[in-house]
Amino acid sequence: MSDISPWGQKGSAAQPVPIPLDLTPSRPVYDGKLGELYGIYLRHLTLMVLTLGWSRFWGRTRLRRYLWNHLSILGDRFEYRGRGIELMIGFVLVLAVLGIWAGLMWLVWEFGFEAHAVPGLGFMNLFYLSIVFIGIPLAFVGQYAGLRYRLSRTRWRGIRCGMVGSAWAYGGLATLLNMANAITGQLLTPLVSVNLARPRISHAFFGTQRFDFAGSAGDIYGRYIGYYFLNIFVWILAIGLVVAAVIAGGMQLGFTAEEVEKLVTAPSLRSVLLLIAAGVVLYIVFGLMILPLRCWWQAYLLRYLVARTRAGNVLFASAISTRQMWGFMVLNYLIVVLTLGLGWPWVMHRTLRLIAGELWIYGAPQGATIGQPAQRGPRFGEGLLDMFDVTGF
Repeated sequence: MSDISPWGQKGSAAQPVPIPLDLTPSRPVYDGKLGELYGIYLRHLTLMVLTLGWSRFWGRTRLRRYLWNHLSILGDRFEYRGRGIELMIGFVLVLAVLGIWAGLMWLVWEFGFEAHAVPGLGFMNLFYLSIVFIGIPLAFVGQYAGLRYRLSRTRWRGIRCGMVGSAWAYGGLATLLNMANAITGQLLTPLVSVNLARPRISHAFFGTQRFDFAGSAGDIYGRYIGYYFLNIFVWILAIGLVVAAVIAGGMQLGFTAEEVEKLVTAPSLRSVLLLIAAGVVLYIVFGLMILPLRCWWQAYLLRYLVARTRAGNVLFASAISTRQMWGFMVLNYLIVVLTLGLGWPWVMHRTLRLIAGELWIYGAPQGATIGQPAQRGPRFGEGLLDMFDVTGF
């Protein structure tokens, strides 16, 4: 399928809507300065140290206000109306829930499990295992709830954005889909991607204007199957080349078959550490070799999801290429790793520049028909996201 929007075509997921005559293209504008963003971030880090981390809710809010206020569409800037106290209350509530969970786990351990426990398994081991078990679905719940909170605190032209739907239903759906995808060896990736994008897009709104999504996993399955088996072929080829290089190198260094067998069956500590280091290096090399192919799929998927989204008479498109996706992902990874996390402002800055450069908007919202939404949004925000998924602002 092409990246052209399907709106108005026969067989769309929604009722066909005539394409409006005015499809004047425009792009978002981001005019933030990296130096200004770093000034806010360094102040945020300083206060984090002085307050033992409790100021991070207000620091995150200041960063969002800067980023939102320097992104505009059709000449009007976004506003972020969230408050640090809302983030802190959400986090404290999650801490309280985890405390209650720990108490329940202790009662189960003390009165029903301790006498029959596996030797070496203590209460804290059981508690950590339970957190890992419930943390996966809760991370998905937190992602949806966090997105809903951020949208509810976002305004454009004075109109509130927002999101409806159940975060718990989304978390359950995401958990089941990802489990099924893992069991089938990632063959359900298009189904997972489309069915998780649908609630995030179709449940969002700008004022009284809802977003619509017309994506279908069948549209992209053919290209994904080609990517999937090409991916396997590249891995096999890469492993074969490495094994051949190792054998050839061993022969050049004079290793005999008996010495190699001894190295494998009775390795020394030094040999084990060398093998671990070699494994890490090989994994990184394999990852870099396969990354362009992965970026090709990610760029295509992003273009597809954007093109299947609309808001009333406004259509969207993206022209992001494989090369741009590769450069974006690789450089962001290197920035975070080489700066030990201090490069996050640079990553955020590059992300908004990429959005502003590659997102096309066709048409303009009909302001006369859009009013303030009835929903006010959640009172507190992002507690679960802060606890189980701390990767973004």
